[in-house]
Amino acid sequence: MSFFKGVYQVNIRVRNIKNAVNWYEEMLGLHVTKDYGGTVVLGVGEGQTAICLIELKEGEELPSADVSGSYPVLHLAEKHAETFKNELRERCVSVDEEAGVAHFKFYDPEGNKLEAYLPGLYEKEEYAHLR
Repeated sequence: MSFFKGVYQVNIRVRNIKNAVNWYEEMLGLHVTKDYGGTVVLGVGEGQTAICLIELKEGEELPSADVSGSYPVLHLAEKHAETFKNELRERCVSVDEEAGVAHFKFYDPEGNKLEAYLPGLYEKEEYAHLR
């Protein structure tokens, strides 16, 4: 028995909230649903887990995903599975190149690691060309 119904939101720490919000809106197509100043909630889609950007306090250091091993994996929409990685490259976003087309890691301007993943990629034969 689980005590939870799902994941409510994913928190991502950033140095500059305004720059981060602009990047997540422009590069990932997210939209602001709540703005509390140093904390901004971004919507992915109706009923989906929100991404919450939280600005670091003065003197606070940005945690490294490599140290903690924690980073969000974003559900890649099927209609963008073939093009999203190239779109990020064209926009000069840092993308791990060794990975496949529809499952790869990329980084926001703060150095936060994010992962794009098309659910069913490894189970469905129609997605084989995207691996």
